[in-house]
Amino acid sequence: MNNHAVFIILFALLIPAATAATIDISPTKIDSGDTVTVDVKGLPDDAVFSLGISAEFDADPGNAFSFRARDLTLPFSLNEGKIEVYTEGTEWTTVSLEQKDGMSFSTGKNADTNGVVEISHSDDIPGGTYDLVSLKGKAIDRNIIASLELMGKKKGADGTISFALEGIESGTATVTIKIDGQQALSQKITIGSPSGNGGSPSSGSSGPLSPGGSPGAPFIPEPTATPTTVTSTDRKVSLTGPGALDARLELFTAQGTAPAGWSLSGSAYAVTPEGRTFDPAVTLSFALPSADATATIARYENGVWTPVPSKIQGDRITTTITAAGAYALLVAATPAGETAVATPTLASAETETTAAPAATTPAAAPFSPLLPVIAFGILMFGWLRRG
Repeated sequence: MNNHAVFIILFALLIPAATAATIDISPTKIDSGDTVTVDVKGLPDDAVFSLGISAEFDADPGNAFSFRARDLTLPFSLNEGKIEVYTEGTEWTTVSLEQKDGMSFSTGKNADTNGVVEISHSDDIPGGTYDLVSLKGKAIDRNIIASLELMGKKKGADGTISFALEGIESGTATVTIKIDGQQALSQKITIGSPSGNGGSPSSGSSGPLSPGGSPGAPFIPEPTATPTTVTSTDRKVSLTGPGALDARLELFTAQGTAPAGWSLSGSAYAVTPEGRTFDPAVTLSFALPSADATATIARYENGVWTPVPSKIQGDRITTTITAAGAYALLVAATPAGETAVATPTLASAETETTAAPAATTPAAAPFSPLLPVIAFGILMFGWLRRG
């Protein structure tokens, strides 16, 4: 076998290091108790994998509710794992994982004054079948928001994650997969059928009657009618406008470097689905960290955070957007006695800020998986010349 053949074979063996994982979620509509599958292929070991299951559904205030994933099959383990839970509209919430002859975990927490429960638990999450993964609680509102996220470093063979969703007769669920902090795929799933009043399965409220219509006849508003508001799970960011229907706000792992004189404040957020446009524009709003904060909203693109025209109104700052993407809040990061670069001047409690983009440091290009291939190619080139 000559040197060229050896080089070609070894190079081919290195190619998988540069391939990306592929994710598929199905179906998009189920009845309560039906199975959802998530196919995972090409995911390397030690990649940080996250499975998120969230739902919006109706409940009777004062009564208990239960949102369950039964027979959850996880083909690989999640080492150094974490379990994150968020519910809204509840008096208290408990989370339980039950695995025969394996992991068993249960904990609960009372809600804060806003009816919000947040639970975080760190533990390895072994692969296998979990008889039941459930969120239970007592409803104080008619509309319940509940989300569960399992995350950790993937260890083991790829495969299919499957689970049966129970406890919701009519509503919506969203399954979100993240890899290394980045959203790989998010799929909304309709559960059951829309209620007879014509409202959305997840709205938790009845739609009005059409003018002169008979009881039960739904009124479908024009696209420019009542604005829709979508809120992030931590309630710090909102998206408002007729076009916000079916859009989502997902936590986004911040990359790159903030412009000179600025620093990132809190989490970044991705407006999804990717490629979504808004006509007319919708309003993106962030909660300010303090009443006297000097701040602006920035958009992430091509490794750069670029400030966009923003307006401070009370304890929030807003901007209008026409496309999905990643956004974050920037605050002035000037040491005492120094002048910030491109810092907006706030003349009143309601001031528009147009921050001139300052010099930025782009995020590192995503070539890390190719470094072994490049290094090996240089080595082989020298070997072939000597041969």
